[in-house]
Amino acid sequence: MDKMGVMKKSLLFGILLATICALPVVASVTVEETTDPENLINSGYSEAAAEDVFIQKNRVAGKPAEPLYDKNQNVVVKFVKGFFSYVDPGRDNVDRLHHDIKRSPSYSDL
Repeated sequence: MDKMGVMKKSLLFGILLATICALPVVASVTVEETTDPENLINSGYSEAAAEDVFIQKNRVAGKPAEPLYDKNQNVVVKFVKGFFSYVDPGRDNVDRLHHDIKRSPSYSDL
């Protein structure tokens, strides 16, 4: 009888442990909530990353892809950034997500 009591306690403890371990699995978080710009910024991502996710989601959904944040820069800063983006194709520029991708290359790809 004593072994049956230990087995029942072990079985009960095992079921309780499995239930506690499975509780985080039932958290219901949708993709819409996890890709919300405010949630991304609160999770530690930058405004640029949140804006990229927002623009890509709108583009896929067929909605207008407008930037989330205004970037206030003077003419000199815009020129210098544009020049370095032109010289170095690996550098991200303002138009990285705001242009239509065409199958054939053109002068605008430079």
